[in-house]
Amino acid sequence: MNVSDVEEEDTIRRLCREVSDELEALTERAVQQIRSELPAYSAVPVAEQGNYIRKQLSAMLCAVAENETFTTEDTDRNRELGRRRAMQGLPLSNVIETYHIASRELWNTMVERSTKPTHELLQAGGKLWDLVHTATSAVAVGHSEATRSEQAIRAGVRYRFFETLHSATDMEMSNARELAQTLGFDPQKSFQALSVVEDEWSEAQVEHLQRTLDSVHVVAQCSRHGTRVIVMCQGEPIEDVIHAIMRDHPRTSIGIGMSRVGLVGAAQSITDAERTVQLATAPGTTVSFTDEWLIATLAAHQNELLPLLRAGASVAEEHSHLMDAVRAFARSGFSVSAAARDIHLHANSVTYRLDRWQHLTGWDARTLDGLMKSMVSLELFHRQTLANI
Repeated sequence: MNVSDVEEEDTIRRLCREVSDELEALTERAVQQIRSELPAYSAVPVAEQGNYIRKQLSAMLCAVAENETFTTEDTDRNRELGRRRAMQGLPLSNVIETYHIASRELWNTMVERSTKPTHELLQAGGKLWDLVHTATSAVAVGHSEATRSEQAIRAGVRYRFFETLHSATDMEMSNARELAQTLGFDPQKSFQALSVVEDEWSEAQVEHLQRTLDSVHVVAQCSRHGTRVIVMCQGEPIEDVIHAIMRDHPRTSIGIGMSRVGLVGAAQSITDAERTVQLATAPGTTVSFTDEWLIATLAAHQNELLPLLRAGASVAEEHSHLMDAVRAFARSGFSVSAAARDIHLHANSVTYRLDRWQHLTGWDARTLDGLMKSMVSLELFHRQTLANI
């Protein structure tokens, strides 16, 4: 390789690094353009779409910079995307078009950042469109596999059922009713949702979970949404479903929604589960909306409540012994002597700590208002602090 060739390679590497520095903005532009040109993509969550496009653009920049092809991991991801988009009911032509749109945005950015249309830039452009062809070929394979698969077709029905539950119009609820019946649900009966969290779910893992659920003596259907899997159940006992999930995913966290009647109730139960799973701060834990409804509901308004309640969590971080006294007082029937026995202190020590808590936070835990603010603050914000440690 002569000096000129090395210089050309270095130029492209520098250009790719420069474009990589603005990958987030580039991804956002690509997502907006895709959703503008392809209305069918409203069925895909924005965050999910952005995540796929970000990874794809990053892979393209790496391949162009090193003048290499995609890795096996990149190819597998593109094939997986094809399967998922088929399950979401998107035609292959639309899926392939997203690659053209995103790559167009990438190429335009590269041209804008380049000082002039050099020979090496033109070569990089050719390499980029070779990569688009490779990626879309993998997507087409995955999409074709899914559309030929009966289980994938059923997975698509499940996905559309859960997406439709988020809609409120009578026509869309009519669609949900038909989808529910196709999946074996009785639209008039009670539904109960679970929100299951793990690092990342592939379609194969979701399908394996569905096969496991099919062996449980309740009607249970699942579908992936972002980093979570939603499971909708009808029938008793739901504990069998939880055990089935935990058997294969012992470190997952599960939020359990309330049992609610009808399709509107099913949508509300999903909201319950989504809110509650935020409180499952340790791996392998389950949290029920029925038990934690107050904190789960308030957690959806954390930003609004932060100025009002942050003081308790701040004091708890620096003076955990004061927090222990407040918690003991709350769970001991609001009795200082019972709280003292609970945490093995003299009653005077508990009284002192409650007084000190009041001095630092402004909340008297021996009053209803003060105790309520104290406990909500600890549950809402101190729990979150512990989860981040």
